[in-house]
Amino acid sequence: MTPLALALLSAWPLHVYAQTAAGPAANTLPAVTVSATTSPDATTEGTGSYASKTATIAGKTEQSIKETPASVSVLTRQRMDDQNLTTIQDALKYVTGVESIDYGDGTAYFKARGNLLGVEFDGVSIMGGFQYLQQFDLAMYDRIEVLRGPSGVMDGASDPGGTVNLVRKRPQDTFHVSTETQVGSFGSVRQMVDVTGPLNKDGSLRGRAVLVGSDGLQSVDGTREKEVMAYGAIDYDFNPRTTLSLSAGYQVNPISGLDYGASGVYNSDFTALTGRVPSSYSQNFSPSWNYGYTSLQEANANLVHRFENGWKSQTTLFYRHELLKGDYAYAGPGATADGLSYYGEQRQRNSYDWFGADTNLSGSVQAFGLTHSFTVGANYSLLSSTAESGYVSLNGPFDGQTFSLYDPNAVQKVDTPFTYGANNRTEQYGVYAQARIHLAAPLTLVFGVREAFLQETSQSIIPAVTDWTTQAQLNHRFLPSAGLVYDILPSLTAYANYSKFLTAQTATTYTGAILPPRSGEQYEVGLKSSFLNNRLSTTAALFRINDNNRAIADPVNPTGSIAGGKAIDQGFELEVTGEPLPNWNLYAGYTYLNVRYEDDAPDLSDGTDPKHLFKLWTSYRFTQGMMNGVMIGGGMLAQTRISRGVEQGAYAIFNAQVGYRFNKHVEASLQLNNVFNRSYYIRPPGNFYSVFGDRRNVMLTVRSDF
Repeated sequence: MTPLALALLSAWPLHVYAQTAAGPAANTLPAVTVSATTSPDATTEGTGSYASKTATIAGKTEQSIKETPASVSVLTRQRMDDQNLTTIQDALKYVTGVESIDYGDGTAYFKARGNLLGVEFDGVSIMGGFQYLQQFDLAMYDRIEVLRGPSGVMDGASDPGGTVNLVRKRPQDTFHVSTETQVGSFGSVRQMVDVTGPLNKDGSLRGRAVLVGSDGLQSVDGTREKEVMAYGAIDYDFNPRTTLSLSAGYQVNPISGLDYGASGVYNSDFTALTGRVPSSYSQNFSPSWNYGYTSLQEANANLVHRFENGWKSQTTLFYRHELLKGDYAYAGPGATADGLSYYGEQRQRNSYDWFGADTNLSGSVQAFGLTHSFTVGANYSLLSSTAESGYVSLNGPFDGQTFSLYDPNAVQKVDTPFTYGANNRTEQYGVYAQARIHLAAPLTLVFGVREAFLQETSQSIIPAVTDWTTQAQLNHRFLPSAGLVYDILPSLTAYANYSKFLTAQTATTYTGAILPPRSGEQYEVGLKSSFLNNRLSTTAALFRINDNNRAIADPVNPTGSIAGGKAIDQGFELEVTGEPLPNWNLYAGYTYLNVRYEDDAPDLSDGTDPKHLFKLWTSYRFTQGMMNGVMIGGGMLAQTRISRGVEQGAYAIFNAQVGYRFNKHVEASLQLNNVFNRSYYIRPPGNFYSVFGDRRNVMLTVRSDF
């Protein structure tokens, strides 16, 4: 129980009546009752559905998605299993409006609505913990919640693309063992074991353990990645109202033969990219001695207390450590039409330590015949990191400086000392509040506020140790949001919202002064519906993000920057998810996005955004007749053109699946990915790097459940 919870609850009795000292009953104000009903559980494990009625990402507690004035998607445990999704980059490829761009080394970057996504782990906002970083195997998580658009009230200063909340599996109150064995046609093998259940007679102590091991080749020739992951969790009920949850995770990911791909082909005077290097789309353009290694350790503690009047207090602490090291050669900048390119060798070692804390109190108040809910809390996030790297330009046998992209093993490893090193520290904290006020029976006002603080500092350690300097700072910044929800029908809701965002910038003026933060707002309107007794949900949303004060080059003083850029990100989204018929699960999401820059330009190193993005997955399970036990499924991912200097045209990838349940304990499925063997780039070539999409492949999965 937090001090904040004790203070508020001790001062707030269960029933509060206001009346004049001697006035008659006619002058009595309406009764105000502090109460709450039991919150619906947002857990998706065991539901067997692609749809989720509630999520925690929009307000720290379980809230109805239909009554939330924002775009929220939930990737449930059932859909992760049906699609055989094991990595966060594969999973987010199948979430409405999200771009998941592989980076070639087991990591990726993620965008929505033209901007990068932030991350929460079990509701704790963690700065800098998502992009270009290894994440845990998805066997650890119950669901992935995604809120598109700014989330400044709950998460503070961040990009306006949205937030991903990774929610871990919790121990169950009955004994349960499940296994998953996967064999892929590239030569991959993966084994998962999940055990959970009570650890004492009365069930007040429950535990869970998840183990994963994998070893496999990738779509690109010669690339091999291994993984070992262990996750453990314990829940303990001190009493029926108070629960302590502890969990920890460990994972290592060594990768050999990692390939960052080939850069684009330049014209004869090296002034413009004109095309890409011809390839079989399985070509590894890097030497076989390339390697990378990542280790992750994580710990989480959560204390929840439910008061007798229905209010709930919860406090969560989170810690994660990540070590990343590697030594590799890569091609670029640029290449010639016959496949000659410069190569350089890079050696690096980065370590990251994240700490996050969130404490909040939530509940409801009955007044004027209606129920109103409130959440108030505070959170803190700290990232401390050390980065060391070195780069050596290599000389090849062709013209004394270039190598053939088709013979990367001619690139010899050399000694590469660290020539750059820095310590970095980013600290953010704030207090927040959110209220859901029922203005009338069908109309609800959702209002949120935050007082935000942020500081980012750095210190050089190589080639020489320097004093710490401030790179960015925000003090006492007010971040509001407001939304209206109108229940047109019991099954149909309309909403509108406004939310403000701030994003700290590290660019400076020519005098060295810190630039003001990027700032702006999002406007969104939409319709949400639920049909068939809430088994099928739909969402339609229109949005516009105004992004101001973006750092651009100073036209007068080229050694500095000014906050003069602007971007407008606007479009609409459609999503359908759930069960149109019994035993038939369906997910479909479509996004139209138009990104316009004023006095600014897109960062081509991150790629550009497709205007049209469509995602589909569906499955049907036969439960009667000769087909009893058979499952059929499939899906597609389609997008229009993107460019990073070299264009990737529009493409569509189709997947198909068939499965059979032998009995209530064992089932198997065979999945054919990229059915038509479409050749495409996930990340088209630029000055450096490119990433191929996977070729046609087959995955056999066998699951047991006892």
